[in-house]
Amino acid sequence: MSEKEILNLKVKVRDGKSCEKILKVEVLPEAVQVEFDKFYRSISAKAKIPGFRPGKAPRSVLEMHYSGEARENVLKNLISESYVHALEENSLNPLGRPEIKDIKFDDKKLTYEATVEVRPVVKLSRWAGFKAKRDKVSVEPGEVEESLKHLQESLAQQKAVEDRPSRIGDILIADYTCVMDGKEVDKRAEDWFELREDEFIPGLSKQLEGLRPGDEKEVSVTFPEKMSRKDWAGKPAIFQLKVKDIKQKVLPPIDDELAKETGQCQTLDELKKKLEADLLREKGAHKEADYEKMLLDELVKHNKIDLPMQLIGRRAEHMLDEARQRMAAASGQNGDFEKNAENVKEEFAEEAKRQVHLAFLLDEIAKQQNIIVGEVDLKAKYASVAARVGQPVEAVEKYYTEHEEARDGLSDQIRNEKTIQLIKDNAKT
Repeated sequence: MSEKEILNLKVKVRDGKSCEKILKVEVLPEAVQVEFDKFYRSISAKAKIPGFRPGKAPRSVLEMHYSGEARENVLKNLISESYVHALEENSLNPLGRPEIKDIKFDDKKLTYEATVEVRPVVKLSRWAGFKAKRDKVSVEPGEVEESLKHLQESLAQQKAVEDRPSRIGDILIADYTCVMDGKEVDKRAEDWFELREDEFIPGLSKQLEGLRPGDEKEVSVTFPEKMSRKDWAGKPAIFQLKVKDIKQKVLPPIDDELAKETGQCQTLDELKKKLEADLLREKGAHKEADYEKMLLDELVKHNKIDLPMQLIGRRAEHMLDEARQRMAAASGQNGDFEKNAENVKEEFAEEAKRQVHLAFLLDEIAKQQNIIVGEVDLKAKYASVAARVGQPVEAVEKYYTEHEEARDGLSDQIRNEKTIQLIKDNAKT
């Protein structure tokens, strides 16, 4: 057998757990011998062995000095090559890396087991004719006024308070430590506390009234039952604060000048109309997302398939990493997140399962309905992305043209969007 020939293999495949295939691979003696010969020929020219010029040491001497390295190198190459050939021979497309175990190897033969996850067999029971409620969208006058107040708040200026103690409506800047069950659980420098009537931690703002810069105070609170930190929820705690500064919010009047300050309107009436349009668009997007989710939930409900659990686990881990990065970007630290990571991971598990399930269903529908993504679809998406990120369309197209993996991901996104639109087009009203 020449070194260019395909490895001599014996492969047996059996089913494992959900979406698993177990390959029993045997690499026959001829292939093992070829690989050892390749190694010793490659090492001969550079081997430094006392009494022999490079390339002149006999094989038996090379084996005495390099048997360990040879075994490691040959085993690595044989498993890598034989695994690929075993997949090709059995038309298997794994979803991730294999689990290699039960390796038995000597200079005569190699056997091992490789467990891989593969795509589930998807037999669609139903994908069209689902029914979901599609609510109409409207904006009440009070909602526009509320948006105006939020805008007013966002344009507020902070003025230092020097002639009075803190009161509701002020912003108190303080260093603090938070103690729970006798242990320090949090510590911040120059954190901002907005003193509000409708506060997140009941009673905190009231206890921070009447303070001046330099004052120190110990405040007792009970955290709300509903909060992301499950280990803090409903528990009593003590804040030990030292006030550094107090600021008063100065709100601009709601008038034409406020409208001009946004840079998009000239009059208050124009601003109100714009805010109403923004609210309608935002509400419409939320309602459409709700409608879409109901239809896709029906799709998942009516099409049960086996699911690859390792792929689901990797998806959940990816979601966890994204959440970790978002928190780190927002707060500059992720210590709180790590303390609660296990609880968060459990929350992501079901969503990861749903996403994987849905991905296989949408892919199968797209195949059956011959949904393809053409250059026209990509160019339309480039324009959409450019408008969202505020970049020229040419720059966005250049990026995706030069990054094949990103372009493929965008193409998959478009294909899914077209498939979901097909489901919506075929839903019952």
